[in-house]
Amino acid sequence: MPRIWITLVGCLTLVLTAACSVIAPIQSYINSTSTAPQPSILASPSPGGGITPISEPSATPTEIPPTPGETPLPITVAAPQATPLPSPLPPIPCPPDRCTYPGSLFLTRPIAPPGNDSLDVTYRFGSTQSGMRDPHHGVEFLNGFGTPVLAAADGTVVVAGTDLDPTSPRGAWPITFYGPYMNFYGNLVVIEHTVPEALFQAFPDMPRPLYTLYGHLSEIDVQVGQQVTAGEQIGKVGQAGIATGSHLHFEVRLGENTYQASRNPELYLSPHLDANGQPMGAVAGRFLDSFQNFLELDSIVLQHLPQGPDGPSDFQVTVLTYEEKGLIGQPPWLESFAVGDLPAGWYRITFPMGGLRQDLLQVLPGQVTMMTFR
Repeated sequence: MPRIWITLVGCLTLVLTAACSVIAPIQSYINSTSTAPQPSILASPSPGGGITPISEPSATPTEIPPTPGETPLPITVAAPQATPLPSPLPPIPCPPDRCTYPGSLFLTRPIAPPGNDSLDVTYRFGSTQSGMRDPHHGVEFLNGFGTPVLAAADGTVVVAGTDLDPTSPRGAWPITFYGPYMNFYGNLVVIEHTVPEALFQAFPDMPRPLYTLYGHLSEIDVQVGQQVTAGEQIGKVGQAGIATGSHLHFEVRLGENTYQASRNPELYLSPHLDANGQPMGAVAGRFLDSFQNFLELDSIVLQHLPQGPDGPSDFQVTVLTYEEKGLIGQPPWLESFAVGDLPAGWYRITFPMGGLRQDLLQVLPGQVTMMTFR
């Protein structure tokens, strides 16, 4: 099976007198509140199996290929200053099978140190813990009873109370609740947020607004209609509702405040920093058959390659596609699996699809790498 090297680069179209060139530098970590995320076009494999990236504009454009065995570093090449460049045209869309997006990991983590601000990887979004639990519509932060819970972004509180009463109008059918049934979350808070304009520019069809849900609380410190800011305390960790232990259940919902509108929080939560102090990244992907139908896979292995594509792996993460069909292929990412908090660098992805397949991908600091496998 040939190995595909993938380099993540950004898109910038320049109009020149004689020809039109697409120039793409590797993007550095971009703060979502100040810079619009622009999807990056990834370089295509060359006939020899390597990568042919495109450099940023300079007096003499040159190719800057990655060195096998090394992790490519962000590259910045100064643009010529003598002649002002014309206004850039709209960025060229990424190819459908490989792209990277900065700026989407913007939500503040709802637990702050000394609390545990890492999610429980044994019960990721869309998983069932080997069939022992319902498909997860959020993520969990395991913390002691009474740990402060924080707002993930600025917004307006739209729910602050219990989920004992239905959300559907009296006498209307079907009867609906905030969860799949009454008293699922117990005490909960839901905050409505404005989708950052930078993120909406990258995904014009992204459902709005965005909601964050905080469930199983032992205490609620806000009221409906209250304006809150990112990092403000809104309650405390508990085990209300169906919780079997003390933890925070955290959800992201898009377009409407319903259980069916849940999205994977790992594609929105701000990443931790790695051992070198740079933000980690995330990977999302999907597997399609020849008829463009989503395939469900029970083993997707990501192996980190700290010494580059030809080096050994120092750790691996194993996931599977979402186990509830209704969670697969939802906008804006249209993904069937996702993993956050991955150190930047090269990864080998292995999965069963017409036999055992392997590919290479690269994670950039603070960015989401989106892949499609056919």
